[in-house]
Amino acid sequence: MQDSKKPKRPWYKEPWPWLLAAGPAIVVVAGLYTYKLAADTDDALVVDDYYKEGKEINLQLKRDEQATRLGVEAQAMFSPDHKAVRLLLRSKVALPEALTLHLLHPTLSKSDQTVLAKRIGEGMYEAVIAPTAAGHWYVRLEDPKAGWRIQGEWKPQETPVVRLDPMLPEADK
Repeated sequence: MQDSKKPKRPWYKEPWPWLLAAGPAIVVVAGLYTYKLAADTDDALVVDDYYKEGKEINLQLKRDEQATRLGVEAQAMFSPDHKAVRLLLRSKVALPEALTLHLLHPTLSKSDQTVLAKRIGEGMYEAVIAPTAAGHWYVRLEDPKAGWRIQGEWKPQETPVVRLDPMLPEADK
């Protein structure tokens, strides 16, 4: 009698072990790539000193309260090419010759801008800014001595005009 069995192939010549090993191998490669991305890129969202940031909240609120007492409010009008901004201010007190304007991106601190807005008329200021990307921006205006500040949110794709007011918690208004 003859044996009709085929000769048995070694395991490494079978497709099933390689197919089963491919999943974990892909996961290891993806994990190494993710680690490389995390090590090479800077996470600008992380604040180094949370305690210091928390203590500064009271100082920030005092600046908003000062703006409320002085009756400071403004409207920021951005040019169509987003390279300039004109500010129209109202206040119960005299305004300085220049104000500090901050354009703050919520997540990309490298995109933030700080420029000097110069007076061009009674209650009118103008500043030149670097072109901004579409998205969401916080616009903050303050006096050079940081005695008050007003701020608002700007979405370039929706409107060229932003209203700037003191940002006090609802209970304080």
